[in-house]
Amino acid sequence: MMKLCKTLVMAAALAALGLGGGARADDLTQTITLRNLPGNSYLGSDENTVLEFYIGPQAHINTMSWDVTLTAYQGSLLSLAYMALGDSQSNSQLYFLPAQIADPDGSYHPGTGHYVGSVDFRSVDEPGWGIVDLSFSLNDDGILRLEFAENMDELPGADALWNKVTLTFGYSVSAVPEPASAGLMLLGLGVAGAAARRRQRLTPGA
Repeated sequence: MMKLCKTLVMAAALAALGLGGGARADDLTQTITLRNLPGNSYLGSDENTVLEFYIGPQAHINTMSWDVTLTAYQGSLLSLAYMALGDSQSNSQLYFLPAQIADPDGSYHPGTGHYVGSVDFRSVDEPGWGIVDLSFSLNDDGILRLEFAENMDELPGADALWNKVTLTFGYSVSAVPEPASAGLMLLGLGVAGAAARRRQRLTPGA
């Protein structure tokens, strides 16, 4: 089971629970492995660990699988540690709480836990809503942004440590470029054509 929250532009957060699922055969995949990342404070705090990874322009994030070892320090709780993932501008954002996903009623304690699972964002079963699509697209910069945060800031410094994190994202790319991308592509082809013609003129006997 997975508890997520997707924040839409100028809209309220949508809480969701969903059954996990791995990447489909037609998805591209990218795996990220991280170690010893502190989670310090509330989302958006300058104290938090923020990482950015290049996936691809307008890549659409469909699935995520995880293998996470997480430690909550004494005075904090495993259930409070989460990772926000979304595009570089945080216009589309999901909140990933591995301890609460694994044990919704029993993760309210410090210590270390190991969590493994997966989710298909395209088909999340939300009680009261039915099947909802929480997949999202990256911006033209192709950046996937991860922020490691806390639901409550209970300790000075880090409240939790993400000891080891392995994430595999399944994503798709559009076969037809967006209008702006198509324009750039046509411009690029035009430049290439002009360069080819110039080379022909400079070739003796051409």
